[in-house]
Amino acid sequence: MPAPPQALCGVVVSAGRMMKAVKVRTAKQVYDTFLQKHYTAYQSHLVSDPNSSLRTGDVVRIAARPPASKHIRHVVTQILAPWGPPAEERPPIPSLEDLDAQYMAKREARAARKRERLKDTKAERVGAPAMEQEPSMKERDTRMSLEVEK
Repeated sequence: MPAPPQALCGVVVSAGRMMKAVKVRTAKQVYDTFLQKHYTAYQSHLVSDPNSSLRTGDVVRIAARPPASKHIRHVVTQILAPWGPPAEERPPIPSLEDLDAQYMAKREARAARKRERLKDTKAERVGAPAMEQEPSMKERDTRMSLEVEK
């Protein structure tokens, strides 16, 4: 059984500039051995927002998922503290099970299209006339030597 996805909390710092994606800043405490002090280190993640329901300033929970694109490797799972309109007035955030179901449906449709395409190409090959094979190097050399002798 796979491990549960890593959940992080962060603040949306950029929303509405990309289609179905937002930038979320997460924080963690890091210890500097030279200064012997803890400080806050921030990391930004590009996060998938399928229904474009997030606004700048929202506090959200995100989870690591298989990559949706080259840079998007997380998905929003919950709005913890909305900024602006309440979360109930926004489009709903799909659950991880819904996202998995959508992914599998897309994958199955793609596989069906590929099977259909392969079936069509095989049917074309069966109905096509047989092509002559290229002679091997040895056969070509013997033919050329016979032509030269004549």
